[in-house]
Amino acid sequence: HSRRPPRAEDAELSGAGDAVVADADTDEAHGETPGEGGEAAANLLEAAVEGAARAMGYEMVLLEWLGGRGGRVARIYLDHPNGVSLDDCTRMSRIFSNALDAAEADPETPVLAALLAQPYTLEVSSPGVDRPLVRLSHFARVVGGRAVIRTRVAVIPGSDQKTFHGHIVGTEVDPSHPTDDRRGTVRLRALDGDTVHAIALTDIRRANLVYELPGPAHPGASNKHPGAPHSGAGQKTAPATGPKGEH
Repeated sequence: HSRRPPRAEDAELSGAGDAVVADADTDEAHGETPGEGGEAAANLLEAAVEGAARAMGYEMVLLEWLGGRGGRVARIYLDHPNGVSLDDCTRMSRIFSNALDAAEADPETPVLAALLAQPYTLEVSSPGVDRPLVRLSHFARVVGGRAVIRTRVAVIPGSDQKTFHGHIVGTEVDPSHPTDDRRGTVRLRALDGDTVHAIALTDIRRANLVYELPGPAHPGASNKHPGAPHSGAGQKTAPATGPKGEH
């Protein structure tokens, strides 16, 4: 691989109002299918990253594989009970880089090796105040919080609506897969009324928490916004060694 060590200028600390995440309606934000092997490669990639994160005491919130004019980007969002600092992102970027190098060299996973052999940039980020919501447990932790959910398909009969703004009022496990954190239903109360939308997790393309300033409680909300950031917590992002995948 051709690479250089991370430099201080590679690390970016955004203010609480900034977001490193590309807007979900732009081409870059649509996670591309990871090349050869498709879903199999994506699952192996996620397993390699999640195992390394868990071993260091972090939760991998989301792994995005983005393709756009600036090239391919593997973006990893991490969380920790004590928060995630810029130093944490920089340190974990090196660990993930090594983990992915090992995965690329593993002869047992050729589809993953083919994916990682192509040039890409690896970024490690904290979730920020507009944190991604991916698993059922992510939604369950912030019941009462405001969110925006974008679905893959229209989920309301007779309507082509695919973007929903509202407050999370509950979650339900999938009876057929009660222990699968990637299945289940999210209940979202619309901002403009009492309508509650039941949205299957498998239909969600992207969902993010929306930070609200303290104010009068809305129905189903706790007094303190459950998604409120830690003191001084903006979004921290540290690109790892890169570009990777060049030989």
